[in-house]
Amino acid sequence: MAYNDTLFERLKEHDRNGIKPFHMPGHKRNKEKMPDINPYTIDITEIDGFDDLHHPTGCIAYAEKRAAELYNSQKTYFLINGCTGGILAAISACAVKGGKILLARNSHKSAYNAVLINRLEPLYVWPDKKGTVTDSDIDDMLKGNDDISCVFITSPTYEGTVSDIRRIADVVHSYGKPLIVDEAHGAHMKFSEIFPESALDCGADIVIHGIHKTIPSLTQTALLHVNGDIADVKMIEKYLAVYQSSSPSYVLMGAIDYSMSYIEQDGEKDFALYEENLRDIYNKLESLRNLYVLPYRKMRDASKIVVCTERSGISGKECYRLLREKYNIQPEMSAPEYVILMTGVWDNREAYDRLVYALKDIDRSCGKGVKENIPKADRCERVITPYQALVSETEDIELSLAAGKVSAEMIYVYPPGIPFVAAGERISESMIRLMQLYPEYGYELYGMADEQGKKIRVCKDI
Repeated sequence: MAYNDTLFERLKEHDRNGIKPFHMPGHKRNKEKMPDINPYTIDITEIDGFDDLHHPTGCIAYAEKRAAELYNSQKTYFLINGCTGGILAAISACAVKGGKILLARNSHKSAYNAVLINRLEPLYVWPDKKGTVTDSDIDDMLKGNDDISCVFITSPTYEGTVSDIRRIADVVHSYGKPLIVDEAHGAHMKFSEIFPESALDCGADIVIHGIHKTIPSLTQTALLHVNGDIADVKMIEKYLAVYQSSSPSYVLMGAIDYSMSYIEQDGEKDFALYEENLRDIYNKLESLRNLYVLPYRKMRDASKIVVCTERSGISGKECYRLLREKYNIQPEMSAPEYVILMTGVWDNREAYDRLVYALKDIDRSCGKGVKENIPKADRCERVITPYQALVSETEDIELSLAAGKVSAEMIYVYPPGIPFVAAGERISESMIRLMQLYPEYGYELYGMADEQGKKIRVCKDI
């Protein structure tokens, strides 16, 4: 059998099609800036002179030390399987196995997997509508739960909303607990005043950065930073070796080191231009009448251009499709009421101009009108832990009959990978309606018990 439509051929064709990438990775396939090197020529293993990621004493140790200096952290580690590995290692190192963790309910699925692996009991702190977690809510949760091992929050969110990490860190530290911040989408924030303050400068003990998201590095590259003396560095190193490959990619490690060299040498100049371009595009998009763009501010990241469609008469999915099919622009993601366009320091002026033209053209054509909003769902009550749900006897039932049942699986849309229902939670009527609507809007639900998304796996007799 001949396979002509292979992944590799598709990738080559995609490279030729001229589409403007307003999505990760942060190098944006910008050939004018990227190093002229074939990745196959630098793909090696741990041969003499090239150190070992898990026991670095030479060039990798030097590269990690330089990254720590750039980010002003006490210790920085290269991650070659994305933020996921860093999140798994951080939670595993800080939490007492079988104990409790205070977890922001809008955390990425990788944090829930860490809870599952370590058999933790998650206590959820719920963000507000914008995704902000407050220090007062965290304080309330910590007051009555001395046995919480650590606190884990996400900031910024996929939409760019930032929580007040400085105040949260003060609260968490007053209880003697470590604060882990998933700052996957904020690796760029230290390098321009247009962006919110990084958690690294606000007292967080562990910060995880996905540098491939906005910094010109390759997909799957990330950093884990440690500050202070609350988090156990030795335990973090042990679990990084557990969750990362014993044969780490030198291509990916090289890409991390290259991106650090770039920031060190050209970062000040290029980030100044990046800031100028962002201010310009936000100013130009202020004239939209039907669509509108969320403004950037102290607590919202300017790099995420969030185009809201709720008063335009079209859905986020329709706006996403128009950008992709009519204007040759690839957004990062859509939700029923908005589209996210991710910018990066290597976006060029042509890309920004095309985006402004496209959004203004869509704005003129869509007209006013309110699209039916997705209804809000009630919070689902946690009944058992994710691990208890995993080992429970389960059954697959129709989603329409699942009200009151306890989910055995994590149900989410990807991106962003934040569960609608976490394993161990009781499913509400309003949540069922929400999950029924998402496929109608063109979104696939992950974690369902069948390919059609009609059945859900629940814990039997709970």
